[in-house]
Amino acid sequence: MELRQFKYFVAIADCGSLSRAAQQLYVAQSALSKQMAELEAELQTQLLLRSRNGVAMTEAGKIFYEYAQGITKQVNDARAAVHAAAHTVTGTVVAALPQSVSPMIALPLMRAAARRYPEVVLHLNEELTGNMADQLLRGRVDVAVFSPTMPKEDIAFTPVIEEDFVLLESAQSAQPLPPGELSVAQAMARPLVWPANAHGHCTRWLVDAALEAAGHPPARVAAEINSVYTLKAAVEAGLGPTIMPLGLAQREVSEGRLIAHRVALPAMHRVLGLCVSVHLPTSNAKRAMCNLIAEVMRGLADSGEWEGARATPAPAPAPARPVTAR
Repeated sequence: MELRQFKYFVAIADCGSLSRAAQQLYVAQSALSKQMAELEAELQTQLLLRSRNGVAMTEAGKIFYEYAQGITKQVNDARAAVHAAAHTVTGTVVAALPQSVSPMIALPLMRAAARRYPEVVLHLNEELTGNMADQLLRGRVDVAVFSPTMPKEDIAFTPVIEEDFVLLESAQSAQPLPPGELSVAQAMARPLVWPANAHGHCTRWLVDAALEAAGHPPARVAAEINSVYTLKAAVEAGLGPTIMPLGLAQREVSEGRLIAHRVALPAMHRVLGLCVSVHLPTSNAKRAMCNLIAEVMRGLADSGEWEGARATPAPAPAPARPVTAR
C-alpha cells in the first residue's frame, strides 16, 4: 500500500463522492478510481460501495478508514516536525476530553492555547470514555484526559488532579435525603441514574469498585444514559439520583436545581491525568500542549473554579516515552 492511497481513501470517504474528492485533491477522477481499485485488490476486500448518489463505505471500509485517518495524521505530524526548528512549537495536536471533563476545562484550555501557542492548531474532541483508548492507540488522538484505567503496556498515565464524587438529587425530590454527609446505606437506598457500563470508566466503575472494597453490593440502576447533559436533566426531573464529580454539576448545584451530598465512603473520588500512547513519538507541540493541559487543570483546581478538585502532590511533567516496538 502507498501513502497516497490512504490519503485518497480518507478524502473519498469524507467527501462521499469520487468527483468531489478528485477536485479537492487536484487529481483526475480516473486516477483516483484506479488507485482505489488497486487498494481493494491488494486488501482482497471491497472498501467502497459506488452508486449514482456517490460512494459509501462497507464495514471493511469503515475499519480501514479509522486506520487511514491515524496514518495520514502521523505522516503530516512527521512532516511538520522535520520542517520545524528544534525549538519551534508548531503543528497540530488532537486532545480527547471525556464528557465528564470537557465542561470544566475545554474553554479555559482553548483560551490558554491561543495565547501561549498561536502556531499550534488544537483540536478538542469530546468523547465517550470507551472510545478514547482505541483512538489513542490508532494515532487519531495525541493526548487524552482520563483516569488510570487504560492498558498500562500501551498508555502512559501522568496524574494531574484528584476530584471528589458526590451524590446528586433533584431539589424537587418527593423524598429528599437528609442534609449533610450520607451513609452508604442512605446514598444507595434508591436506584441510580448511571452511564452505561461500557462508558462508565470515569465514574460508575470507580464507584462500584469503592463499594465492593467496602463490602457493599454494586449500586442499583434506575436508568442508563450516555450523555452527561441528559443524565443531569434526568436527575433534575426526578428520575433518580446519580453519583458524579462535583465540578460537573457545580452550576446546577449553585442555582439550586440539584442538591449535592458527600458520601461516607473511602475512595469516592477519581484521579485525572494525561494519557498518551507509548508507541508514538512526542513532538514539540504535543509536549507543550500536554504541559499546558496540566497547567490549566491545576490552575482551575487551585483557584477553586473547579469545585471538588485538588492538584496531585507531585508536579506533572509532559509524558514523554520512547517509541517501542509492538
